[in-house]
Amino acid sequence: MTTHALAPLLPVRVATRRGLTISFIGTAMILMVLGAALPWLVVFNGLTTVPGLSLDGGFLAGIMVAVVCVLYVAARHGGARILRPIALVASAAVLADSLYSGWRIAGYVAHPGSTAALTVPSAGPGPYVMAAGAAILFVAAAIAPHRISPLARQALIRLLLALVLLTAASIHLILSPQHFSESPLLGVGFLVAGIVQLGAAAVVLTRADDRGLNLVLLVSVALIAIYGYAVFVGLPLDSEHAADTAGGLTLGAGEPVDFTGAVNVIAQIAAIPLALILARYSAATASRQVVPADDAKSQTIGLLDHQ
Repeated sequence: MTTHALAPLLPVRVATRRGLTISFIGTAMILMVLGAALPWLVVFNGLTTVPGLSLDGGFLAGIMVAVVCVLYVAARHGGARILRPIALVASAAVLADSLYSGWRIAGYVAHPGSTAALTVPSAGPGPYVMAAGAAILFVAAAIAPHRISPLARQALIRLLLALVLLTAASIHLILSPQHFSESPLLGVGFLVAGIVQLGAAAVVLTRADDRGLNLVLLVSVALIAIYGYAVFVGLPLDSEHAADTAGGLTLGAGEPVDFTGAVNVIAQIAAIPLALILARYSAATASRQVVPADDAKSQTIGLLDHQ
């Protein structure tokens, strides 16, 4: 078979790999949502279910979404030599953590200890559904089409900004049920913040202009200010979220700073310089596109005047 005969097959193979990758990613995302929502543990003789969001499921789901972002950038902008191994390792980590969580829960169900008569625990399917989604995402990362070219600096900044926004969004969405139980208004605030940050991450990742950057800056500054007020002064919305009942570093009269809160505020602080740098890149790119157009226009006018 000659090279000319092989050439028409290459686009077909790439299209097939692209279709399989999209199908695998879609299936993995469905299993991810189910794995985070389904019970991982059932206690009190079936009366109380503990979903994945209350355990490791929420954070594992955030890692899986981050893997999808990395695969998107590798397919569209390049840099697969680094991004593909990151996606594979992250998918394998979610798979291992899900199976480990299922193993630990099974061990607790088999030997619940002195509280067995009260709790009567049983294992749920959640961690194994999450593990199945991670396994499918690993396969998607292994077969996903990618560009051989290096990753441009602007594309790298977009990816970093999307990932820090995704980190903050995941924390807000994971903590929403807990804050709903403390204050409906606080729960709605966490839910809206997570949705807005998730949407901003998608816009930043898929757009080549500066759309969404002003929203990123506004939301990040506002949420940092609110968190600072909650730490140093205290919000009047959650009466049960007092400093003496929560663990963490106390910096003021409000809520203590725990690990999750610290990661959240660090991610939001990091989003500000990344958005400013990306806006500068977008402005420079726009100016380079305008200058050639103006040169072409002036050359055309000069040619007409000469004629």
